[in-house]
Amino acid sequence: MLRSAHAFSQAVRATRTLHTTPALAVKRRNNRKAELEAQRNAEVEAARRAQEQLRKLKDTNFLNSLVNPEKLFSTTQISQEDAAAASSGSSAFLPQGGEGAGTIRREANSGHFSCHVQPAEVKLVTEVAPKAMVGSDFRFSLQVMPEMAEKSAQIQADIVRRVVSLDNANSSAIMHYNIGNAVKTFGRSDGDSGSPEVQAAVWTVRINNLEDHLRGHNKDHHNRRAYTKLLHKRAKMLKYLKRESLERYYLCLKQLGLTKEMVEGEILQPKRIF
Repeated sequence: MLRSAHAFSQAVRATRTLHTTPALAVKRRNNRKAELEAQRNAEVEAARRAQEQLRKLKDTNFLNSLVNPEKLFSTTQISQEDAAAASSGSSAFLPQGGEGAGTIRREANSGHFSCHVQPAEVKLVTEVAPKAMVGSDFRFSLQVMPEMAEKSAQIQADIVRRVVSLDNANSSAIMHYNIGNAVKTFGRSDGDSGSPEVQAAVWTVRINNLEDHLRGHNKDHHNRRAYTKLLHKRAKMLKYLKRESLERYYLCLKQLGLTKEMVEGEILQPKRIF
C-alpha cells in the first residue's frame, strides 16, 4: 500500500513537472522578446528625436543658403522634348529623334553661377548684349531677316548662360561656390578669409560635403578619417575663438548650427553617417 502511494505521488510530481516547465520557459521567452522589442522601439524613438533636434538646429540662414549638389541636379532636370517645347531658341540644338532624344537635359535657371560670375554680368551678356549686337551688326540687316538674327543672338546668349550656370557645374565647383558664400557671410571685412569664423564656416562647408558623400558610401574609410580630422580642426578653431571672444563664439555656433557639446565634447570617428 505504501509503495503504491509513493509511486502515485512520484507520478503526479513528474506529471506536474512535465506540464509546467515548458510553459514557464515559453513565458520567459515571450517576456524576453517583449523586452527586446520595447528596447528597440525606445532606441528608434531616441534616434528619431535626435534627428529632429539636429534638423531644427541646422535650420539657419547660412546653412540654408548653401547649394546642395543632389538637390540642385535633381530639381533642374528636364527632358529634351520639354526643353524644345519650352524654349524655341534652344530647340535648334536639340536632337529631333534618333540617338540622344528623350535624354536628360538641365534647365540651368537656378540663378547660381560658377567662376565668381555675378547675376548682373549674366543679365548684361544674355539680355542687353544680343539686342545691341543685332542693332549694330550690318550683316544681320543685309543677309538675314531681323527675326532670324535676333533668334541667333538669343541662342548664343543661352549657350553662354548654360556654360557659367552652376546647374551644369560639377560638385567641386559647387563646393567652391559655397566656400565663397561662407567667406562673404562670415568675413569681418571685404576679402577677410583668415578670421576664425570664416575658417570654421569653410570647414563646415567641407564637412557637409563629406557627410553627403559618406551617406552613400559608408565603406569609404579614407574620407571618413578626413571627415573626423575636419571635425577636430573646426573644434580647435572654435575653442580658440572662445578664448578670444565669448560673444563671437556663441554667435558663430548659432549660425553654423552647432552646440557646445559638439565642439567641447569628445569627437569620435563615426562608424556610419545617417
